[in-house]
Amino acid sequence: MTNTEKFFVECVKRGIKNEKVEVLPDGVDHQQLYELCVSHSMSVVAFNALEKVKESLPASFFSKLQRSAHRHVMFDVQGNYDTDELLAEFERRGFKYMPLKGYHLKKLYPSTDMRYSSDCDILIDVAQLDEIRETIKELGIATDHCDEHHDVVYNPATKSVFELHKCIFVGTLETYFGVGFERARLKDGYSYFYELSPEDFYASILGHSAYHFAESAGVGIRHVTDVYLYKKTYALDYEYLDKELEKCGLLQFKNQFEKLADYFFDGAEADEFTQKLAKHVLESSVLANSEKKAASDVAAQANQEGNTKQAKTRTFWATLFPKKEWMQFSYPVLKKHVWLLPIFYFVRWFEVLFTRPERIKKLKGIQNVETEELTYMREIRDGLGIQHL
Repeated sequence: MTNTEKFFVECVKRGIKNEKVEVLPDGVDHQQLYELCVSHSMSVVAFNALEKVKESLPASFFSKLQRSAHRHVMFDVQGNYDTDELLAEFERRGFKYMPLKGYHLKKLYPSTDMRYSSDCDILIDVAQLDEIRETIKELGIATDHCDEHHDVVYNPATKSVFELHKCIFVGTLETYFGVGFERARLKDGYSYFYELSPEDFYASILGHSAYHFAESAGVGIRHVTDVYLYKKTYALDYEYLDKELEKCGLLQFKNQFEKLADYFFDGAEADEFTQKLAKHVLESSVLANSEKKAASDVAAQANQEGNTKQAKTRTFWATLFPKKEWMQFSYPVLKKHVWLLPIFYFVRWFEVLFTRPERIKKLKGIQNVETEELTYMREIRDGLGIQHL
């Protein structure tokens, strides 16, 4: 890690522990530090940590960081209010619901605005979907789009966004987690508010991080702070947890991410892989590593010998012809009429050609992946145990 990256981690460490930076190190690139704070959604965390030394920081840097932090604080206050209002309406109308991820995780931070999120994820019962959609209209909430996985809606006045999920995961992890309500229980004092046990919720946030890592080549430090704070807050039954994580293929991911969290925030010794993973996470943004995306896609298709040419070819054709399950997710009509699959491949190609030029760029990126990049991403993916996702 560079001096700037080390200081960024120190700011995050201090911030999530509600501590302050006492001394500024030498050799910090403040523009890079600001970009790290923004891309990892850690502006509020870093701003609070730097309170004591703000007079010694470059004015331009601190001013930009302050503006970013204040925006997050304002959005968080409004988002919390709008979320509480919507959930209260669901409770009044008898809609089964379960808030996911950030709704719970932000309460583990010294203040909820430290874990700013652009939306709120809520699991709903698809049997009540039509009634929920009518309620959304009645409340003046607009719909951005709907698909097989979720309805994305927003408040036009406040810009608060909600993702109403029909299941927690799609793909491989759906086999284990199911829709999500199967493992849930009613929250004390409520009639329709469901929640997971601490162990099952921890498994779900690990699954969310692993899924984004596998699909988008990386995740940012916020995923590591989530793991660290959750582990510190709850006395988890690790015998049960590890057994369940083994079933869904997330045990290795959990072990590596916990090691990374201990290295970042408790000063634990780091082996070679943990140091490499730390660097990779810091070079990513909250939900992706765009620079490594093409190499990650090729690595997902690579065989044990790591033949780059063959892996590129498999990735190219897998991109042109996604699996039947992916096509059924994108085009739900295929679930009942799978014989239409060849026709919908043409539909998809037409959409890509005329509305999604970035997909064409992706195909070109696949061909430009170097052997060293492929080897690097295979090491990362294999080390985390996410080749199955």
